[in-house]
Amino acid sequence: MPTLHAVIDGFAASREWDAATFSRLGFWDDALGERELTEITPDDVDAALVALAERGRLLPGRNRPTSRTGQPLKGSTINRYVSQLGSVYTYARRLRLIPRAFVPPTKGIERAPEPPDPERYLMPEQVERLLKVAALVDRRWGKLPALIRLLSTTGLRIGNALALRWRDVDLERRTLSVVRTKNGEPIVCAMPQKTVDALGKLPGRSPEALVFGGPTGAPYNPRRLFRRACEEAGLPQVTPHWLRHSAGYALARAGVGQAMLMQILGHKSLASSARYMHQSADDKLRIADAVFGQHP
Repeated sequence: MPTLHAVIDGFAASREWDAATFSRLGFWDDALGERELTEITPDDVDAALVALAERGRLLPGRNRPTSRTGQPLKGSTINRYVSQLGSVYTYARRLRLIPRAFVPPTKGIERAPEPPDPERYLMPEQVERLLKVAALVDRRWGKLPALIRLLSTTGLRIGNALALRWRDVDLERRTLSVVRTKNGEPIVCAMPQKTVDALGKLPGRSPEALVFGGPTGAPYNPRRLFRRACEEAGLPQVTPHWLRHSAGYALARAGVGQAMLMQILGHKSLASSARYMHQSADDKLRIADAVFGQHP
């Protein structure tokens, strides 16, 4: 049976990862790397997480070792460490290094409290990466890439998307209608051609059929499948709602005004769309500094 260290080495070499992923992998390697995969227990994982929480945030530095800041880690950060270890076990199962029936020690670990963060979103290149992985992961349902494309280009909420029926979609006019949103108001979404093309490839387009229904036409919950695609794409913390924010930020960066953003995303208050305008202003400042310099 291979050690966690050996599997982490293979996992790290399997594709290009960002620095945060390598940091999380390094933590698990230091904590449990010498143990065999099947010997690691949930109690071992819990003990490592306690040590992680006690360590708190680190201050990275160039040409010098990292140091502690004395600040606690966010619950979302701790949850990403758990997801990262789970991804390593998923990788090991895929390579048949552990039995398929083996329950990883991350199973059942209680998630740390994670307050909602409206600033989370994906950059366009991350959305494209997720789409490519989703096409490989979703071999049975076959609708996950189209769902991701729809959410990331219209800003539609996942609940509204799953409730869509083909009678609500007009592929020729490139629009779709949501009769009732979270705010109780109907909205009409415009779709770019790439989204229309993705929907146009889906089967069973009778008017009353659910666009994103299951194989038998019944309602389908793709959250587990979405989570797996995100983990395989190196984005384990992402939820479907991130794609709504991704659409909002993309529109703001393109210069769309706040009033139009409210109409597109179905917001009833200025505060809901203000976060995107703030980000747009930050983007413009970064561009101005890059072109004209930060100092006189």
